[in-house]
Amino acid sequence: MSLAFLPSTRLLRTRRAWVPILGWTAFAVAGAMIARAGGAVRGADHALLGAYATVALPLLVYGVVAAALGGDSLARSGASQISLGASPFGVARATVLVSVAASATIGAVLAVSVAALAHGPQDPPLAADVARCAEIGALGGAAYGAFFTLGASFGARGFGRSLLLLVDWFFGVGHGSSAVLTPRAHIRSLLGGVAPLHMTARSSFMALTLLAFVCSALAVQRAGRAEWPLPRR
Repeated sequence: MSLAFLPSTRLLRTRRAWVPILGWTAFAVAGAMIARAGGAVRGADHALLGAYATVALPLLVYGVVAAALGGDSLARSGASQISLGASPFGVARATVLVSVAASATIGAVLAVSVAALAHGPQDPPLAADVARCAEIGALGGAAYGAFFTLGASFGARGFGRSLLLLVDWFFGVGHGSSAVLTPRAHIRSLLGGVAPLHMTARSSFMALTLLAFVCSALAVQRAGRAEWPLPRR
């Protein structure tokens, strides 16, 4: 049986996954509709930098990662598979891959939806804007997915996930050096907001890509090397 089956099933069939996905999607869509109804000339930019990037995307991905892990730590989330002989590294790798891929997909779909719904007369041409938003949403979702799975490798129940959410929330809103290691600051930059340390859009794109790969690799290493049996919760 594929090691990706368990985290994928948790995402597709559990209330823990669909409640935050539907809830934060509705929030972002409502923000887009308000921007459109308000007659904003750059409605897509307004909605993407506001409801989507500031609130919906990080909290939606946080919920996706929590669901893929069954609300547990990264190491413990695959305990049933490991007890049947699966490699801890293999289980962790599959879980991280599912979490990151799902986060990227949802991030892209939601970004495209928000851009299309809120599109204003002074936004870039719709087709080009949608393509750009799909790319940014996918990369931003992947970076957040990796960021939160790394957090979930800390603590008996992955409490580090919540800690990194707070780090992203408090430091990512800034423009200085403390914001450079947060997905929030670079997503804001790519969507037309102020970049951390005045980095170029290309630099922010590379930073998000690096965050996704490095955080994923560290998460797999930490979970794969966890001592077994793990302590009781």
